[in-house]
Amino acid sequence: MAPKKKRRKKNPYDEYPDDIFADTRMSFGEHLEELRQRMITALKWLIFFMVIGFVLDGIGSAVGNPRIGIGKPVMVAITEPVKDQVNDFYNRRIERARSDKLEHLERADQAEIARIRKKLEANGHSLSSLSVEERRLLLGAPEVMPAEVDVQELTPAFGPPRPDAPSTITLHLRVYPGFVNYLNEKGQSLLETRQYLTTLSVQEGFVVYFKVQILCGFVLGSPFILYQFWAFVAAGLYPHEKRYVYWMLGPSVSLFLAGVLMCQFLVLPGAVKALLIFNEWLGLDPDIRLSDWFSLAIILPLVFGVSFQTPLVMVFLYRLGIFSVEDYLSKWRHACMLLAVFAAMITPTPDAVTMLYLFLPLFALYLLGIVICRLYPLESDEEEWEEAEEVAV
Repeated sequence: MAPKKKRRKKNPYDEYPDDIFADTRMSFGEHLEELRQRMITALKWLIFFMVIGFVLDGIGSAVGNPRIGIGKPVMVAITEPVKDQVNDFYNRRIERARSDKLEHLERADQAEIARIRKKLEANGHSLSSLSVEERRLLLGAPEVMPAEVDVQELTPAFGPPRPDAPSTITLHLRVYPGFVNYLNEKGQSLLETRQYLTTLSVQEGFVVYFKVQILCGFVLGSPFILYQFWAFVAAGLYPHEKRYVYWMLGPSVSLFLAGVLMCQFLVLPGAVKALLIFNEWLGLDPDIRLSDWFSLAIILPLVFGVSFQTPLVMVFLYRLGIFSVEDYLSKWRHACMLLAVFAAMITPTPDAVTMLYLFLPLFALYLLGIVICRLYPLESDEEEWEEAEEVAV
């Protein structure tokens, strides 16, 4: 019996004739012109959504509803983590000061305070003649503060005033300066009148707001903007290559959004809280600049979104035959080291807290990538290309 003839392995490009790009073939200059036109169209979409954002922000400010708008609500969402954490930082400080110092001053012996005042007068009112404890007692001693009271407010206790009585009376209250400052700090926190983000120039707020509007315009117009660039690139791709792009698009967007949301609602508040605890330990006041925080609050979510593409990169390398599932399993220690170095280098802050917030999800996604590669093993090239479908642009 004659030996069976070995079947030639099918070339994936055999199914595509040479003239598959006949309708899209252009000269180099024509490609540049098409790219220019598509970039102009994408820019128009960006400006369109930016104008919508400016208009909605103006309407929201005019009607007094902060929820109406795009740029201003996004700025609130970006600055909310740092505002909340810094507010908690100062609340912890003043509550600790109340328990440690104010109660001690309230129990201070008035005779001791009188002795300290005489000592100060005898030394020409020089504070250097007093010890630290004596200064604290003297500065925290009650002071007389005048206050005007409407006599009508005293009617429930003393009855109606006489016809010739003055409308107001002046009282002299003995108050503790420390308690006045404590109540002032509590009031600012309650009314949210204290701003924890600062600007160092008059134009800084405008520049940051304009950047936020550009970002919002790009996000809202991303389906239209990215379509222009995809239409330019897709004209030079084979149908099976487009199929892979479409297959990767959904998981890629989902992983990107998962990384951004995790960073916004978990990582940023946790990282700020950890860093403020370090400031609290050193006894330092945080002075956070708006532009610096904006850069961190925008770059860090993008870093997380891109880093969350790890499983897709692993699947891509697996499909190309560069790595196998066994390679991923046997080299997990090397991957752990590389992911740690990557997280340390790509995070814009030098602290270990933010690095760990990125490293732990990355390692979990590495394990997820192994599971996906195990669930979807490689098929032979012949079967893969026989099942390929032509996808239109």
